[in-house]
Amino acid sequence: MSFCKQMAWDVVDLILICCYLATPAVAQCNPEWCGSQNVSFPFWISNSSCGLPGFQIKCIQKENGNRSLFLGTSVNSTETDLEIPEMSYAGSLVINSTDLKAISCNYTNDASLNFTLPADGPFTIYSSNKFVVIGCSAIGSFSLKAGGGACRSACITQYDPSYCNTYGCCEAGIPGNERAINFTGGGNCGFSTILDPDTWNLPQGELGLYARGHYGMRLQWGIGNGNCSTAKGKANYFCADAGECLNTTRGAYVCKCLTGYEGSGYSKGTGCTDVDECSEGGLNQGFEPSQGGICHNLPGTYNCSCAKHYRGDGFQNGTRCQSPSSNNSLRSAIIGFLSSFVGVSFAACGLFWCLRRRQLKYAGDKNFIENGGVEMEERIASMGGRKSLRMFSEIELKTASNNYSIELGKGGFATVYKGVLPDGMPVAIKKPKSFSPEFNNEIVVLSHINHRNVVKLIGCCLRTQLPLLVYEFVPNGTLFQHLQSPEKHLSWERRRQIAIETAEGIAYVHREASQPIFHRDIKSSNILLDDRFTPKVADFGISRLRPSDEMHLSTLFPSGTPGYVDPEFIRNNQFTEKSDVYSFGVVLLELLTGLKPLLSRQDQMYTLYDHVLSAINGGCLIQILDPKVVDEENQGQMENMAKLAKACLHEEGMARPSMREVVEELVWIRATSKQAGLLNRDATLPMEKARSTRTTLEHYSGRLLDENTSWDHHTSLSHTHTASEDPSSSLIQMSNMNGR
Repeated sequence: MSFCKQMAWDVVDLILICCYLATPAVAQCNPEWCGSQNVSFPFWISNSSCGLPGFQIKCIQKENGNRSLFLGTSVNSTETDLEIPEMSYAGSLVINSTDLKAISCNYTNDASLNFTLPADGPFTIYSSNKFVVIGCSAIGSFSLKAGGGACRSACITQYDPSYCNTYGCCEAGIPGNERAINFTGGGNCGFSTILDPDTWNLPQGELGLYARGHYGMRLQWGIGNGNCSTAKGKANYFCADAGECLNTTRGAYVCKCLTGYEGSGYSKGTGCTDVDECSEGGLNQGFEPSQGGICHNLPGTYNCSCAKHYRGDGFQNGTRCQSPSSNNSLRSAIIGFLSSFVGVSFAACGLFWCLRRRQLKYAGDKNFIENGGVEMEERIASMGGRKSLRMFSEIELKTASNNYSIELGKGGFATVYKGVLPDGMPVAIKKPKSFSPEFNNEIVVLSHINHRNVVKLIGCCLRTQLPLLVYEFVPNGTLFQHLQSPEKHLSWERRRQIAIETAEGIAYVHREASQPIFHRDIKSSNILLDDRFTPKVADFGISRLRPSDEMHLSTLFPSGTPGYVDPEFIRNNQFTEKSDVYSFGVVLLELLTGLKPLLSRQDQMYTLYDHVLSAINGGCLIQILDPKVVDEENQGQMENMAKLAKACLHEEGMARPSMREVVEELVWIRATSKQAGLLNRDATLPMEKARSTRTTLEHYSGRLLDENTSWDHHTSLSHTHTASEDPSSSLIQMSNMNGR
């Protein structure tokens, strides 16, 4: 049984070694040697490609013939190399500051010394250093960019070498993260200096100007200009796989190997290698080889077991290894069998976990490429889209949606689910039924949009088999649902405001987005309403960015939803922003009548616009307006909106208003809240008087129109009639002019 147990441990060792060797290797640089000292990344001596700018140190031969490391500094504006007796790759080094003294034997003429580190280098003076003044009745001071300080020594007590603030010595703390310091010393042949107390080595009785002791100044360094959290997301993050990132006080970071590993901690340097605790001279003291203990080295740690004929855990501070007696041999055999079984099971699980993790990573990378993630990122970057789109993982979206348990809606190509992110933000997750390039197109298009009346794309997930889109959650359904549901009711004021804000959103994507956009599928079911009934234009799946320097988009086949598609687009396959205007005109008719865009009569299909036009030509528009909202006070506004819809639905795209002009006309209609409609206006009222009234109201609403705007080109809005004409004759003439 012990043999089986040993085999189980051998299997564990083999699996862990395989997983460890399967980890991608990182290109490393060999250390540079200076005497018996080696230098590794980020420091360098002569090979700059194996270090970082500002981390160069010098290898200089001293008077005794030995070579040692030196750091270039400036003392009193003179370039001075100071020896480095101690260097740590975890963010600090010590330079020999024994000779950095401001010496003076004159009370009136203070000597001064200016010490400076490279201004663009990574090194700063560490806060553990002290400003020290030595001498009887000596006064010293120091100054920094951030302030200064001073202290005075006195020879009034017995010298105590363990603490400075006693006989003939005083000290003062200095702030850290400084690159330059100036200090003075004056008194009865005393001196001042900067040193780290941990490096101060003065023999007893040697306190004074000619003390034979030595000391050093500790410097701090770090990599980059960001902390660990920001550095880990960048390509030039330098910590090794088995290294941990540590923040410094100067807003940078350093690396250090985890427990059980040794090395510099940097991926480009010596990295972090596993410490073999089981080797001779290793760190392991927890087993007893002379009593049946066996050590098993593992990445970053080790484990112990007992050899054949012994029982126990093999650890000195555990049950150790004890020789079994004949009475418990069966028990040991059972325990050995179970241990072997458990060991093999854990080994199998470990192997499965390693393989599964690698498989998932490979599948995620493959899905990202097949879903067009690389091309999509390049398109967004090249076209100036938002860089704040969040990349979600599959597990994040599964957790947020409770495994897609709450369905918000379903279409022919995708299903939308509700989710809640960890910060409590509700979202809508769009999950396609099959792959379609429309999803990547929607990501690119929406990355150029930031408007309160356009649904916001928060992020996406491209590492799943089918891409997932994450939008802001709009809780109140679609405009189509509110118009067609007998349980819901939209007042005229709310419908009018929805029309204005929807038009503002479309006008924004046409002209004001970072790159103009053709929506290509404007309809009431693509207009979402939030809890305050603020409309948000959605579903940009077939939208397109407008080609540079072109006013139309040529397509092989017309696309869109029947009842909303521009007839001019059907004829010439050229989509313009006026095609979106046509679709919006149909939405205006839905708001006015509460009817669907396609109607049927005696098995014959006809459009809502034909139905409205027939009512206008028959002088009975009032009869088809939605009876749930029409009344005497708003009848005029509704008739004016009908005229605007008719202008939007003009047969020729050039004769239609732009969406910005539609917004301005809707604002004017809102301002005429209790005016009579143009259809019921006094027939003798000249159009010039009507335009004057309109200009005054537009000025009141903050949207004054220029008298020379292209609005006058739209005969559906500028036609006048006389007192002898029938009140509906103007609309009949406009119908003839529109070709309907």
